[in-house]
Amino acid sequence: MKKALFMIIILLSLPLYFCNMTKESKSNNTARPRVIATTDGEVDDRCSMVRFLLYADQWDIEGIIYSSSKFHWKGYRWAGETWLYHYIDLYAQCYESLKQNSPDFPTPKHLRSKIYIGNIDSVGAMEHDTPGSDHIVKVLLDDDPRPVYLQAWGGTNTIARALWKIQHEHPDQMEKVSKKAILYIILDQDRTFRDYIQPNWPHLKVLGSFKQYEALAYRWYQKFPEDIQYYYREEWIKTNILDGNGPLCARYEAYDGTWNKHNLGMDVFRSEGDSPSFMYSIETGLRSMEDPTYGGWGGRFEKEPGTHDVWQGAKDDGDLYKPIWRWSKAYQNDWAARADWCVKSYAEANHPPVVKLEHNADLPAAPGDALKLSASATDPDNDELTCNWWQYRDPGTYPGEMSIPHADAWSTEISVPGDAKTGQTIHIICEVTDNGTPELTRYQRIVVTVK
Repeated sequence: MKKALFMIIILLSLPLYFCNMTKESKSNNTARPRVIATTDGEVDDRCSMVRFLLYADQWDIEGIIYSSSKFHWKGYRWAGETWLYHYIDLYAQCYESLKQNSPDFPTPKHLRSKIYIGNIDSVGAMEHDTPGSDHIVKVLLDDDPRPVYLQAWGGTNTIARALWKIQHEHPDQMEKVSKKAILYIILDQDRTFRDYIQPNWPHLKVLGSFKQYEALAYRWYQKFPEDIQYYYREEWIKTNILDGNGPLCARYEAYDGTWNKHNLGMDVFRSEGDSPSFMYSIETGLRSMEDPTYGGWGGRFEKEPGTHDVWQGAKDDGDLYKPIWRWSKAYQNDWAARADWCVKSYAEANHPPVVKLEHNADLPAAPGDALKLSASATDPDNDELTCNWWQYRDPGTYPGEMSIPHADAWSTEISVPGDAKTGQTIHIICEVTDNGTPELTRYQRIVVTVK
């Protein structure tokens, strides 16, 4: 009798238990951005896909959709409609090891369920609904308020068709969608953005990496200083990505020596021109998703003249590509650590430090004020940590340089320059790096606004 009563209590408790589990699961993901990647399957898309899958724990992946571009469409230099499934199969072989290092990695089954065929029949095709465009519509119209990053690795045509359908069948939802969707365009690879999206969706936020993406594209070796190029050449790529890190990393299509026109050697970084679109949404502490002008691993932007919410690549120190390559050591080492996650247990691998400020991240201050800046950090692997404070001048509107005493200490004090004008901003980065293998870096950004 007691045993039967006990079982009844357990059975009655199960619905509440699973309900609480579901609530907890949803609450843990409330801050994670949602992403939909559209791809034309070019070789650099496939290279970017290796990195994308190794960061799949960073977002809720709502879709990976085949689309066309002016370079690739079905019947012309087309990679087919099965290569994404093959990459997920390779991911599946690493999944259990990846999940040991981060429990948020999605299952291979979940990722396969998010693959759709979009508008692929020709350049700029957007005349017809497709499973891919309809899926984008479904995501943009749902009740989840989180931002949805629509990444155009190829053309914007499948995204354009989805927006066209919303405009014509759900016009009352256009304001909601304009606030919810953020379009990140690589190169602008057909006419559908300029001809349809821009004139019909003027309040949609658009991050246009129309040229800046080249920092990670085929001509990267022309964009970087020599000391940065080490992280893209043979020794680094072979050691950290290609060799000994499982089948997904081994599939990475580095230059293999058949392409040696510029004497780059074998097994060097080829191209990941599309990677800035998702690197922008990796949470590192740089706060890049808060404001396009802030900058981070996916680049930095400024308002395109004459537009309401279209942003184009901005320069750092007069260099259009520096907003991406300046972070090279950090994001390449981070990628290398995740390649290790494919084959190493949590105890064997390295994981990034967690950095916290001891005060608000946004600080008002008057000219001449002294501000004490303080941070702390912990490391999941108990590695030693070093701290470095520096002024990121280009996002700030105060044009001068500031002195930061004791920049390698966990606490420092700065003086707001006497010539700073009301409303100007000063960006200070707290950069923390561990001494693990490879060394990993995270940040906190402080924005001082002159009052």
